[in-house]
Amino acid sequence: MKKVGLMLSILFGSGLVVSADTNPNGKTLVDFFLPMEPQGELISEGIWGEACVLPRDVNNGLEDPKLENWCYWDGNIVKDKDGKYHMYASRWTQTADHSKGWNIESKGMHAISENLLGPYKDLGETWPQWKDGLGGNVIGLKMTDGRYALVSSEVTPGDVFVSDSPYGPWKYLGEIQIDPNGFYAALARYDELDFGAVRAGTVGHMANVMVITRPDGRYMIIARNCAPMISETGILGPYKIMANKAWRNVPGIPQFKNEDPTVWYSDGLYHIVVNHYAKDETYHLTSEDGIHNWKVRGLAYHKDKHIFRYTDGTVNEWYTVQRPTVYTENGLVKAFNFSVIDVHKGQDAGNDNNGSKIVVVPFDGEAFNKHITELVRNEHKTADATPPPSPWQSVDLGETDQPGNTGFEAEFNTLRVKAPAGKESVRFVYQKMSGDVSATVQVLSHDISAEPIQAGLMFRKSLDSDAQSVFASISRPGGFAFEKSGNAVTQKKLNTPYWLRLEKRGSNITAYISSSNRMNWEKAGETTVEFGNEFYAGMVATSAGLARFKDPDFHVWGEPNKEGIIRHTFPDVIPADGKITFEVEFECRQTSDVFVEMEHVATRRKFPPLQQRLKPKGVMELTYDVGPLNPGDAYWFVIKTLPLHGHESMAYQSMFKKVHVEK
Repeated sequence: MKKVGLMLSILFGSGLVVSADTNPNGKTLVDFFLPMEPQGELISEGIWGEACVLPRDVNNGLEDPKLENWCYWDGNIVKDKDGKYHMYASRWTQTADHSKGWNIESKGMHAISENLLGPYKDLGETWPQWKDGLGGNVIGLKMTDGRYALVSSEVTPGDVFVSDSPYGPWKYLGEIQIDPNGFYAALARYDELDFGAVRAGTVGHMANVMVITRPDGRYMIIARNCAPMISETGILGPYKIMANKAWRNVPGIPQFKNEDPTVWYSDGLYHIVVNHYAKDETYHLTSEDGIHNWKVRGLAYHKDKHIFRYTDGTVNEWYTVQRPTVYTENGLVKAFNFSVIDVHKGQDAGNDNNGSKIVVVPFDGEAFNKHITELVRNEHKTADATPPPSPWQSVDLGETDQPGNTGFEAEFNTLRVKAPAGKESVRFVYQKMSGDVSATVQVLSHDISAEPIQAGLMFRKSLDSDAQSVFASISRPGGFAFEKSGNAVTQKKLNTPYWLRLEKRGSNITAYISSSNRMNWEKAGETTVEFGNEFYAGMVATSAGLARFKDPDFHVWGEPNKEGIIRHTFPDVIPADGKITFEVEFECRQTSDVFVEMEHVATRRKFPPLQQRLKPKGVMELTYDVGPLNPGDAYWFVIKTLPLHGHESMAYQSMFKKVHVEK
């Protein structure tokens, strides 16, 4: 079995987004809301609502002015080829209080208007034939094949309905499928650790699901936890979880009590608006690829910022403002929808004078586009003029018609490498190294560049253009390739973002790939090259496109940079015979103990733990025998690393994942 040495880390940056003044002119998204042009007279008499929302335009958006029948919630807008606006939302009888309404009696519904702001006419339920019309968090979209789709979540597991017409009839297509892709599955669906879902009986449900089509034709979901998910195979998925929560570890954004995200693509960026409901503060984030490097753009909106104002100066102060959705047209934001209540949700009882409706607020998309485009242009200019820190150097190899460039975004720990223009020319960002080395980097999405791109890790004997080399790369559209001096060793179809890893042990060079993180690695190729004691290791971009490399981590084996397990291959699905064999790779300064446990998710039954002694370095194969298992059952897999004879409180590491038994 291959032995792994100790490591000296050559790292820069933490990889966390830092809070910065990204809006030098002081503007944020909230400054681009426009006053609402009344679609009728502003009235106070004969309609529901507290004084704070009177007078108002009952013809804006969707509402039942006298609460004769319905309370409305959710709601987004799709425009058809005839210029009509279709709002898909949920409703419940006004005789129910808000909690009972959206939890139990919520139904999917459809409304239509000749005007973006309204009034929207209720056309009735969308799928009364399915579960008596049950539906919540309802959103609609135009599919890539020209059909229309509606999505329901929270009160349903995450279901899709389709129709050839925006009017229906709506046919049940199926339940959205999720591929955890090595991430925690509860980023997509409620699990048994969510006590609210346990009480509500919604374990296994998705919530706050927003589906959009990306410019490349793939479907993308942002749900309650704001973890980007992408499907390569259609609207039902499977959707791969591509990254953790967009706001995770972002300074200035609370890490708990966030919900109701909405996502859209405009201005060449992916945008998320997410609400911190504990303080009714809503944040705006952007990303170039919709997966990584989310940047905080400041306040999205706040109910106290007078976003519900009319052209005559009248302001409605809605107490509860939730479930934002965005309507875009020709690449620009035209309006936001909001679900609003005139009182706190807990005070919205049945058969009273309080209710909920959907308000449509116009938005100055053109001014916002100019604002955000200027911000991003300046940020790119700064990043492209910022060289990466020592010891990194850059060089163009081959004949170049136009030189390449290496920029650095410190807040994201990301290199922006522009390949030179020229036949068979490359940009090499490198450092001189010696001995045994492990190099790891995440190649970010190629989608942001129009040119074909090949990007990856390279070891080479010298900087001569004909020097011996090994190259592990991902190209668009070619996928993964492992090459030795230009000759293919292995190839594999995959798309960025992906983690790449090259290891040198003497003359043995091994390539690894990981779709999710640095724990679950797959061996992707190996070869032998005699580089000598000193060689060059780094990142390469070819084809004149822009490649982005995140969190480069180049190690000379000598001292550890981590304590505990750095990689394991425990599967997401385990065999029913109960025998699970997997590898663990570890680095420790001292001899340690590893404990492996499995606990049944439903019954909490624990199997006897596996205890194994780990020497300070290496790769170990472990076998965990839990006896016969029931097909389809779910277990928590827990792995801990402790110093020799240590106590639980001294654990280097404690991680868990949810695994399923093969059916």
